[in-house]
Amino acid sequence: MKENDGRRREKKNPSAEFIDQICSLYDDVYDDREEDSSIGGEDWAPGQKALHTSLVAFQKELEEGYVIKLSTSKIRKILITGGCWTTERSREVCALYEKYGSVAKVAKVLGLSETLVKTYLPYGKVVYDLEEKSGNAKRVERWREKHKN
Repeated sequence: MKENDGRRREKKNPSAEFIDQICSLYDDVYDDREEDSSIGGEDWAPGQKALHTSLVAFQKELEEGYVIKLSTSKIRKILITGGCWTTERSREVCALYEKYGSVAKVAKVLGLSETLVKTYLPYGKVVYDLEEKSGNAKRVERWREKHKN
């Protein structure tokens, strides 16, 4: 069993550049008001693919094509932060968060866990222009240089 040394794990939010990179790789904007491809939805048909890239498909694409491993909830949060993903649930969570200003209150009202509520809210703070770049920031920089027009 791993011992807890009393230190809390530091949360590290992705940089604005990383969010931009993931959004550019997603290369789409999903809004469920424009495309209802959920089962039984207006744009749904058995055996027909949705018009947008699903989070699971995008997760697989990131892992296989770019060696970026992220959970679907992390991908959703990044896409929400970048303005590339909006659903009825994300709009509801954001509206209630604006109203109450508390993740705990939103979770209670919706009957969800606080962790799930957080995944539907955009990042509040991102780290900008650090002098010492992380390995990921260096990869993003190399990727951008390689893909400049």
